This record gives sequence, C-alpha cells and structure tokens, in this order.
Amino acid sequence: MKYESQGFLQIGAYTAGGALPTPNITVKITGSDEENGGINYSILTDRNGLTDTIALPTPSASYSLAPGSPEQPYAKYNVEASGTGFYPKSIYDVIVFGGVKSILPLEMIPDGGIQRNVNSPSSSNSSIITENEDLQ
Repeated sequence: MKYESQGFLQIGAYTAGGALPTPNITVKITGSDEENGGINYSILTDRNGLTDTIALPTPSASYSLAPGSPEQPYAKYNVEASGTGFYPKSIYDVIVFGGVKSILPLEMIPDGGIQRNVNSPSSSNSSIITENEDLQ
C-alpha cells in the first residue's frame, strides 16, 4: 500500500514526572514499515522540551473509517531520544494516523552525572566516569 496522506508527530521530552521540560534532547524518527523505511529525521527539543511538529507519510484516513478494511489505517515509526545528562530512550512502533497530530511524551531519566565510555574496538573494558572522585 502506498502512503498517500500525511499525519503529524510532535515529541515532548520531560523529567521529574513531567514537571520539568528537557531542552536539547536529540530525537531521531525512522520509519518502521516497508512503505516508510526511508524516513529518517533528526530534530532537537526546544527550551520547553518540545520538537517542531513533523509531517510524516501515512495511509489515507479513509482506511480507518471503513470497518473491516484489509489495509492498515496507520503508519508506524520508531523514536529514539538522547541528550547529555539523560539515559537514552527508544520507543518502537509509534502509530501515526493520516490527518491527525499525535503527541508523544517522553519521560527522560537523569543519569546522575555518570557518563559511559563506549567500548572501542581495541578495548574490552567499559569505564564509568563520574564527576565525584569519591564514587570510584
């Protein structure tokens, strides 16, 4: 099925149970269906923790109005969010309907100042680096 319509997605990144917005979170949106597999967006959250609203390809809204339609009436996207001071987060198969704005809230969890050193090909050990030397 060809995606002939558009739906809209906005991401809101927050911490502290939704009480505080998290600015400068990098959000990556990729298609998870055959029809939208080439979709690949990267966007930052603003000072309010929100991304711009992104238009994404979707099936026609008419598929969701026809009972028993054999066509899937929505598109699925994967969302990955990461930012300094927070653990990365991935959400798979986020549903977006044609003609509808979807808002995805993301609860970002602070990493407590711990930064991870990713294993390099020449190293087999991981290091945890903290700002507080007493935590070694």
